[in-house]
Amino acid sequence: MKKDLLSALIDCVCVVFLSVCPLLCYASAFSISYEYSTVIISATIFSFVFSLISAFVKDKLKYALSVTVIAFVAFLAFVFSSEHIFAQANYFINKLLEQYSVYLPVYGKIKFASYIANNATGLFVLTLVVLSGLFSFLISRIKSIKIAGLLSIALLVPCFILVNTLPDLLPLLMIFAVLFALYFSSQTRRLNYAHSGVITAVSAVILSVLIVFTVVLNPVESYKRPKWQDDLLSDVQSLTGMKTYNGSGKISSALAEVGNSLEPEVDFSNAGALTQTGKKVMTVTSSTDGRIYLKSMAYANYENNKWSVLTDEQADNYPQDYQSFIMTIMTQYFGEAETVTIDTVNKENVIYTPYYLNYINNNFSPVCDVFIANTDKARNYTMFVIPYSEENINDFSRIEISGTSKYDDFAQCYLSLPNDTKQAMLEIAERNNIKDLSKSDISQTVAAVKDFVSHSASYSLNTQKVPAGRDVAEWFLNDAQTGYCMHFANAAAVMLRALGVPARYVTGYCANVVDGKATVTSDNAHAWVEYFDERIGWIPLDATSSDFEVPQATESVQTTTQAQTTSPTTQPTTQKSTANEKSNTKVKISAPVVWLIIIILIIALAAIRIILIRILRKRSFTHKNYKSRTICIYRYLSKISALANWKLPSRIEKIGTKARYSNHNITKEEYITIFNYVPVFRKGTLRKMPILKKIYALIILGL
Repeated sequence: MKKDLLSALIDCVCVVFLSVCPLLCYASAFSISYEYSTVIISATIFSFVFSLISAFVKDKLKYALSVTVIAFVAFLAFVFSSEHIFAQANYFINKLLEQYSVYLPVYGKIKFASYIANNATGLFVLTLVVLSGLFSFLISRIKSIKIAGLLSIALLVPCFILVNTLPDLLPLLMIFAVLFALYFSSQTRRLNYAHSGVITAVSAVILSVLIVFTVVLNPVESYKRPKWQDDLLSDVQSLTGMKTYNGSGKISSALAEVGNSLEPEVDFSNAGALTQTGKKVMTVTSSTDGRIYLKSMAYANYENNKWSVLTDEQADNYPQDYQSFIMTIMTQYFGEAETVTIDTVNKENVIYTPYYLNYINNNFSPVCDVFIANTDKARNYTMFVIPYSEENINDFSRIEISGTSKYDDFAQCYLSLPNDTKQAMLEIAERNNIKDLSKSDISQTVAAVKDFVSHSASYSLNTQKVPAGRDVAEWFLNDAQTGYCMHFANAAAVMLRALGVPARYVTGYCANVVDGKATVTSDNAHAWVEYFDERIGWIPLDATSSDFEVPQATESVQTTTQAQTTSPTTQPTTQKSTANEKSNTKVKISAPVVWLIIIILIIALAAIRIILIRILRKRSFTHKNYKSRTICIYRYLSKISALANWKLPSRIEKIGTKARYSNHNITKEEYITIFNYVPVFRKGTLRKMPILKKIYALIILGL
């Protein structure tokens, strides 16, 4: 009984991994947010319950009744939370469509729920009920490891088809480790369930060591997609007509062609507390140290607490002979341009641009003044920039080039605001003695707005959502006690517009370059404002509270994308830097050697499995009473007989059927007769088998 319980608990652990790891792979491959602790605890509870029921409730009717009760409870939970589940399902599907719409003629975003959630925790928990029940039934109840393996692989398929990001390495490898461990114990599981748990546990430990060894030698950020995969994708695009954005067309088609992984709008209605994950996004190498802003998208229109990009009608008025991303200033006073090199972990659809570009590379595709499309999916690119700082901004003067005056007129579209919002902002500005000096001295207006907004609340990621029916900018400046970059940037952009200064909401990353480098993680995602000065052009303005600190990547984040952090980290100490330098100098073992070690370990595990199967089989042939021994021998001989398509002799068949299907006892003489026949029959049938069937019998089945 104790061994049965141990095996059931080990099966429970296997079910936990097989249930939750595919969801973790989806979350990392498609950037899906979820609450980690809730998902893990739910998976553990569901797997424990289902595994114990599958292992110890032998009666089929009682088992069906138990599962039905659990399913009914899950159904009730779904009914009472259906609105949230549908919203999270909508969010989950849109995350998948963002990736697939890059290559397939599908919508980049759909809406079938009353609102779209910002995480998929509830959906994951509901899915875990189904997966844990299914895997426990396959592993503990019917002991079908092959079907469990096929199901696990099928669940992972969407993470690898037409996706330009990879799932996290650890959960992916854990799935295969558990499947291998279950496979090694599959034969024992049928013969003697009580001993299968030990074999599974031993195999899992060995495979876990192998996983750690593999991850240490091949960290996930060092992965580079083989060239043949990119070539194959290019060939498929040529044959099918699928393509990525080529720099022409309207805003809507441009966003569709890059797959809408760039959000066309930012909705503040659901902007509540944030959880940071610390996943590495890129490495920045710059010839200048200090804070750097890397622009991704600019948003033009504000309405109903949402920022959205330029409409196609607005884009029609964009002066095509003017390039807003090119440095349109007199540069002779600033010496040579500095270099900034971006090296992203995954292939991105956008070029992250620092301030200010000297020129645009030929393989970049600007989309009006909204974003620059990364049409070649380049992971590494270098830009020449004139570094921006508030101190030298007044030294910049715009070059009078063709299209400049037309763009000044076009930039007036960045003044539009809903009337109620504009009136509320003007009332707040008047109460705080902020004057509209946009016609005489725009810098004073901007400075006053920045000072007021940055001191209006404290910086905190744990900020509540805007109350229903309130404008987020008005609520933030009047009532909110805390906010993060989105709230500060939104309030500053809206107030500047109300005061007559063209402004827009901008998203991207903010990082600190130290000693020429910066590791940028998802924690560095940031929002700020750009305001338009006719003398200079678009100028960045960060109105975030002064207690905001730019997150710094820790050592663990630099070596793996698995690490997570919940708050911005401080600057690394000198001691940490030294440790990091040492880690960079470690010797790496070549890929062929790694694969050789993996193959040797797999062969060793297979050999151990065969030895254990034979030891346990011999034990079943020689322990307990003569009848139990004879039944085990008869089952073994029947399996060989079916595989070799040879019939057992009548005397052996008679002894076996007597032991298995009658109530008569087996004598010692009968037992000795069938026991001595085993090596004779095995040797004779194996000699006659084809080579492939013989390999299958010896290695796979362990006969």
